[in-house]
Amino acid sequence: MRATRDMHVRRRTRALVTRPAVALAAGIAVACAVHIVPVASAAQAVPAARAAGRALSLPAMRQRVPVAHAAPVVPIAVDVGSVARGRPLAPGFLGLALEYRSIPSLAGARSASAVDPVLVALVHALDPAGGTVLRIGGQSADRSWWPVPGMPRPPGITYDLTPAWVASAAALAQALNAKLILGLGLEADRPRIDAVEAGHLLAGLGGMTEALTIGNEPMLYSQIPWYRILHGKAIPWYSQGGTAVYGRAPTYGPAAYEREWSRVAAALPKGVPLAGPDDGTPSLLQGFERRLGPRSRLRLIAVHDYPLSRCDGNPASSGYPSVPNLLTPAAASGAVRGLGPGIALAHRYGAKFLIDEMGSISCNGRAGVSDTLASALWLLDALFRVDAAGIDGVQLHNFSGLVNDLFDFTHAGGDWLASVHPLYYGALMFTQAAPAGSRLLRATSADPVTLRSWATTAPDGRVRVLLINDSLSSTALALVRVAGRAGGASSSAAAALERLRAASAYSTGGVSLGGRSFGSLTATGSLPAPVPESAEPRAGAYRIRLAPGSAALLTLPPVRTAPATAR
Repeated sequence: MRATRDMHVRRRTRALVTRPAVALAAGIAVACAVHIVPVASAAQAVPAARAAGRALSLPAMRQRVPVAHAAPVVPIAVDVGSVARGRPLAPGFLGLALEYRSIPSLAGARSASAVDPVLVALVHALDPAGGTVLRIGGQSADRSWWPVPGMPRPPGITYDLTPAWVASAAALAQALNAKLILGLGLEADRPRIDAVEAGHLLAGLGGMTEALTIGNEPMLYSQIPWYRILHGKAIPWYSQGGTAVYGRAPTYGPAAYEREWSRVAAALPKGVPLAGPDDGTPSLLQGFERRLGPRSRLRLIAVHDYPLSRCDGNPASSGYPSVPNLLTPAAASGAVRGLGPGIALAHRYGAKFLIDEMGSISCNGRAGVSDTLASALWLLDALFRVDAAGIDGVQLHNFSGLVNDLFDFTHAGGDWLASVHPLYYGALMFTQAAPAGSRLLRATSADPVTLRSWATTAPDGRVRVLLINDSLSSTALALVRVAGRAGGASSSAAAALERLRAASAYSTGGVSLGGRSFGSLTATGSLPAPVPESAEPRAGAYRIRLAPGSAALLTLPPVRTAPATAR
């Protein structure tokens, strides 16, 4: 990630498709009607009537003033099939993308028992079956190094890695039972730095390391300063003032990057799996796909995804960071658009395909959007689309202090406390809706723009149906029919119901899942058991009412016969 708490720039924002103009106009019309209609305006009508020379009694006036009535909620049919599709969701599907600087603050000590226990609880809740993947790098991969004897620190590097850092990273990985994807720098353009750094990291973390990456979002090297010069001295790139110095010329492109990547790869210890390109640029992805093969060291294709960007300053743009834009279908589907051939190719050669850095809004996020319930609703839909595309895992970006965060921590007096943000609630609900080993079922919504629907069948025999109402103003009534329920459980069996909601999609606090909340701070990282709620089917359908900007998870009891499997 190209980020500090002061700056985070993305070159590319995805082209999003806003909802149809007709629907938008209809929504505006409804909103206007609600504000225009109240009978309270009757008092204002009396002077106007007198001025027109008419006597108008209050009863007559009430008859003439239009009265608004709430439009009836039109049921939206959701049909769930019985044929499982795709591969079972692997343990560790959800992980974290962290920065090098974050590790000591999260681990803090050199033993797994001393690692922040609140973090451990929060991460384990996202990965109950084990297998968490931590990607450590991002922007800090290019800004960190292991000091090389006899070599001055390159001016763009601002953080030294040490044996103490390795001990902290090992403790964190052990506490989380996690595998690591470790990022090496490329911007300094000195393969020896990467060789030395890789040697030290692998010596201490080799058994925990799944792969090494080289560089981070290299197409930004010519657009974001490598460092600055002020009064003849180098200062960090994010500093105010000074003259910007860039790591690459404006002509830098994919061909030059691939040559540099190959030089660094050749300098690394043999046999270590590699990952890349750690970027979302299509041309770089295509270049890495060509590297795949039966004997290739490239074992992970890793890309980044942010649907919106705070660097997009045009409010009329579909990439502008707003709640309405975040809740469009395209914001959720952009993560997988065009990736199908690359995913299939990676799997053909036994490699994995990951989104190893994912967040809602690049350039550090935007307050009032990234930290709202809307981000949780977006994430729910996006993660299911990622699963449906066959992607092997996602690492959600977390960098302390950013509004894009899942959570933040404080450590005082020997106690750890966490502030859990709305985005985490979305990730947790996804884990509940798609447990390890689950497979997708077809779920078709009659109005997929307003009401998104996903369904899974899991090894525990339960069918889970997730419903997301992305409308900011309208209640949705889902009529959920699930095929294949007659063979085991009674067609009248009640289903458990759990809701994700807040006052509105714009809420930054007051979020609850299953009627429970972490509150403003949690000392345990454990969400209490949900408040029991159930849904009884009527005429073969479950009627689920969803408030604007909310989600609901319907969990049906097991059936005796497993659903058929698509071949």
